Amino acid sequence: MDELNSIELNNIIADKKPTTQQAYKRDYKRLRLLLDVDTIINNNNKLTKPITAIIKAIKNSEFSKNTQKGLFNMLVMIFQKNPNFKSQQVKVETEREKMNNKIEIERKDKNKELLEILPAQKTIDKDLNDLYNQKEYLKYIINYLVITYNLRNKDLCLKIVSSMKQTKDTEFNYLVITEKYVSFIRNVYKTASTYGKKDNRVQSKKFRDALLKFLELKEVDYKNEEYVIFKDRSGEPLNCNKIGDRLKYLLIENETKLNKIKVKEINNKPNTIKGLKKMEKNRGTDIKTIATYYSIEN
Repeated sequence: MDELNSIELNNIIADKKPTTQQAYKRDYKRLRLLLDVDTIINNNNKLTKPITAIIKAIKNSEFSKNTQKGLFNMLVMIFQKNPNFKSQQVKVETEREKMNNKIEIERKDKNKELLEILPAQKTIDKDLNDLYNQKEYLKYIINYLVITYNLRNKDLCLKIVSSMKQTKDTEFNYLVITEKYVSFIRNVYKTASTYGKKDNRVQSKKFRDALLKFLELKEVDYKNEEYVIFKDRSGEPLNCNKIGDRLKYLLIENETKLNKIKVKEINNKPNTIKGLKKMEKNRGTDIKTIATYYSIEN
């Protein structure tokens, strides 16, 4: 049976967003292939394999702990749609919680290692200034934005323009150069459907100057033409989902490390909550997620 036509899958994904649907389809397919079954519950409303065998297969698989957790979660959702499998659901929820605890222990162990090797924020700031002084203007621009606004890769799907009238295409993010500042407009980022359009005013004169010098080196008349920062080989705008490969050669540290450094700095200041709330607003991530996944001191 094609997993796309499975009733038990469609019952789960019917009211979900397209990106969530794709993730659930992927986990459902993995689960079926791992167990070598067409469905988890057959036409006679029976499990195609005993619950103990299903749990054992997942735990003994070569999938990462996060993927295994996703498979347990898929089972829970399947059982939630069928009240006859309440006891099996409880068993799987128990295994999912155990897996979650293992993941959390690994995260904390990795964070302990990071505490020893992560550079201080002042070191990152020095590196950033060095980029400007070395006339590495694109690197300066990208790193400044990531460090200041706690960005993910997709946030950097950028066009440089000179007027707000040029920002109507919501498939892009924009740096709008005005006479006194730069507007940083984000339409495209991971949680845009939840947090909506973001518009930050970059007041840094050095940042605006770096933009102008970058465009000058590229021989771009920005007042009369827009400039797409990341392009493919044919000169067309690069797919926003593929920008990460380019950023590897531009970032001082990867964006995850830069955000961990930022949280570490915030934790060392008196008003931690205020700093985390600002990061929450910038990034489009709830404060609980930031405190859990980006803090390296818990």
